[in-house]
Amino acid sequence: MFSKFTSILQHAVEALAPSLPLQEDFVYHWKAITHYYIETSDDKAPVTDTNIPSHLEQMLDILTQEERERESGETGPCMEYLLHHKILETLYTLGKADVSSF
Repeated sequence: MFSKFTSILQHAVEALAPSLPLQEDFVYHWKAITHYYIETSDDKAPVTDTNIPSHLEQMLDILTQEERERESGETGPCMEYLLHHKILETLYTLGKADVSSF
């Protein structure tokens, strides 16, 4: 229930706030995800009860938008950030740790 409220609130703020450049927005969503794991104690709620899925969806939307705006064969700054900071590997590690903690 709380995560739905925070998700709705986040979407409202995003609608009213001036838009950030894609890379800044992408980094914001990634930092929100990592912040959850840094700040949450050992008794974590299931990921589906958090705002992590919403942040991941926003990151995917940003990557998709960036891909549409680029010439074919070009890599945009958000994709470069994803690759350089090994976000997919980190998500895999966090997911694997979450599953093994149950």
